Amino acid sequence: MSLIILFLCGLLWSIFDLVRKLALETYSLKNILYITIFSQLIIFMTSLLLSDTNISSYNYYPLLFIIAIFNILSLYLFLKALEIEEISICIPMLSYSPLFSLLFSKLILKEGLSTEQHIGILVIFLGSFVLYSKSFLLKDLLFSPFLLIKNKGAQLIIIVTIIWSVIPVLDKKSLTYTDIYMHGFMQSLLGFILLSFLFFNNFSFNIPKIKTKKAIFILTLLIIIGFSATITQLFALKVNFVPILEVVKRATGILFSLVFGYFFFKEEISKKKLLSVLIIITGLSLAI
Repeated sequence: MSLIILFLCGLLWSIFDLVRKLALETYSLKNILYITIFSQLIIFMTSLLLSDTNISSYNYYPLLFIIAIFNILSLYLFLKALEIEEISICIPMLSYSPLFSLLFSKLILKEGLSTEQHIGILVIFLGSFVLYSKSFLLKDLLFSPFLLIKNKGAQLIIIVTIIWSVIPVLDKKSLTYTDIYMHGFMQSLLGFILLSFLFFNNFSFNIPKIKTKKAIFILTLLIIIGFSATITQLFALKVNFVPILEVVKRATGILFSLVFGYFFFKEEISKKKLLSVLIIITGLSLAI
């Protein structure tokens, strides 16, 4: 059952990545931020009917505040990266998250992985170097990390990866103090308050003019898939180690990013891109 939840989580997040990329063609980045967080607030509010609304310790609140800030920052940076970079480039870069999740979960949750899983994470790094390399020549492969650091999209995604690696760890810790529904409501409520406060002086939210059925469809998917992916991840965290969750999410996301990029955005599937993805997935398979 836990494996089914893991792969469902990975599939939903893959589709959510696609929907957010499509939404950027119709809606502004800040509108998508508000729509995502506000819709989750409304849906989690109704889900409180399934909650006992109990928070067992004041230790929960510092975690909640950190998660809310991280959620807003990482979502903004991720959407920005999707605006300027191909989806089949952005999503494979998120494969670093199992490494950071391993470090954070070891420090906070005392979860450990095997030697084989550590090797898998190192293989993931090799795959990312191939992805940003100019060619398959050794000198270009060795120089690839420097190109990666200079690429603006890669810079944003690396920051997002670090943040998204620590959020599930903090979520899992938070779920020792309350249930899934209460936690989802509290973080979406605080996130919406913080987002409104941050943009109060320089941004007035306007409901976008929806002129086509496609725009309505994308908006609906943005709300439904976003909530489904979030709550499925919270359920997955209850029965799985954080690094394992991240491995499955990223492997699924990488595979679908190539497919979605090709069919929806006409992105090229080059030999270099294909090889790097295969290497990354090999590393992820070792890590699981």
